[in-house]
Amino acid sequence: MIEDFIHVSITSRDLERSIRFYETLGLKAIKRFGVVDEDGIARAFRLPKGRLAVAYLAASEAQGRMFIDLVQWLDPAPEGEPYAVPNNVGLNRIAFRVRDLDASVAEMKAKGIAFLTEAPQDFGPGIRCIVTTDPDGVFVQLIEGL
Repeated sequence: MIEDFIHVSITSRDLERSIRFYETLGLKAIKRFGVVDEDGIARAFRLPKGRLAVAYLAASEAQGRMFIDLVQWLDPAPEGEPYAVPNNVGLNRIAFRVRDLDASVAEMKAKGIAFLTEAPQDFGPGIRCIVTTDPDGVFVQLIEGL
């Protein structure tokens, strides 16, 4: 049975653009694979080819070992669009814990990050959050108080 979390994979249309976005949030690229051409990946996901560019991103102060497996499929090319609304069925967002939400939001706004609301929102006792989207439209939630 399951022992632990490993990663969340996010498909991007432009790997370098997405790396820059997530680094603006405070993550670091901890490993870059360049171009991977792997038939096993293709077979596992029932795709005709398995050629992709991959980078792992993690929080610099992470307490666990979980990371983002950021992928740009080269062959086959990325398809479709991310969920337009957060209540769509399936994986719809990634959430990050921050120590000081107001300071984090101010720093990110200064770096050009736009959020869905002007200010963080309260929900539950002592819990606040704000949401943005990555360059491909994936919902990214920042949470303080959990």
